[in-house]
Amino acid sequence: MTRSRVVRWTAGAGYYGVLALVTVAALGPTLWVMLSSFKTSGQVLSDPSLLPRPFTLQGYADAFSQVHLERFVLNTALYAIGGSLGALVTAFLAAYPTARYDFRGRNVVVGAFSLALAIPVVGLATPEFFIVRELGLFDTRIGLVIFYSALFFPLSFVILRAFLVDLPVEIEEAAIVDGAGYFLLLRKIVLPLARPALATAAVIAFVGIWNEFFFANLLTGSVDHQNVQLALASFRSQFGFNVSGALAGATLVMLVPVLAFLLLQRHVVEGLTAGAVK
Repeated sequence: MTRSRVVRWTAGAGYYGVLALVTVAALGPTLWVMLSSFKTSGQVLSDPSLLPRPFTLQGYADAFSQVHLERFVLNTALYAIGGSLGALVTAFLAAYPTARYDFRGRNVVVGAFSLALAIPVVGLATPEFFIVRELGLFDTRIGLVIFYSALFFPLSFVILRAFLVDLPVEIEEAAIVDGAGYFLLLRKIVLPLARPALATAAVIAFVGIWNEFFFANLLTGSVDHQNVQLALASFRSQFGFNVSGALAGATLVMLVPVLAFLLLQRHVVEGLTAGAVK
């Protein structure tokens, strides 16, 4: 074996070794939580082995029977789906005209929407709380849906506009010549072409809302309107020392955004790589 091959082999082994360590560090805790959810509480605290012995579903039964996790999951699904749809619809209607038409103040509008990404929303928690309360939306499901729609509007706008700018205009021009109106053009032509960008923005917004804790805690006051992250945070008091129940709930919560990404993976990759090659 030549010296150059030894160097390349050593460099490759070191490179993949580092990747393997990073992968284990990233996925190791998640794998431990998932496998430990099938243990008893005593096993979790005393048995260092990764595999559950014996295998039990008692933690999952406790998550639904003692804490009624299903109602918090339904709340969170409502917030995530409603907030994502609200952000996508408003961002799409704002992104298309700013991507296709040259009008006075367009750069100001685009700059203002994009600049909103740089504003730390947590620092605006106090005025946001009073605005929501004065509108009569505090501790309501519709209030959180509207808030999350506004929270993820800037990011969705930036993603959609960047994609729409790169779309060829010839198909739209042909549809206009054939008599297509503005909203028919959006629905029949632009919307299908923008599916990768829509999927990308939808996954980012959905996962962000599903995992959101701060504003869900700030803008709700009753247990009936809490999301699943707040429920997980209260598992210690709800379960006492039922560690396996808390791990089971965490496993179920983690699986939802993973499944959402897997279902839309192909479109998300297209949306993230759009415009990379001209």
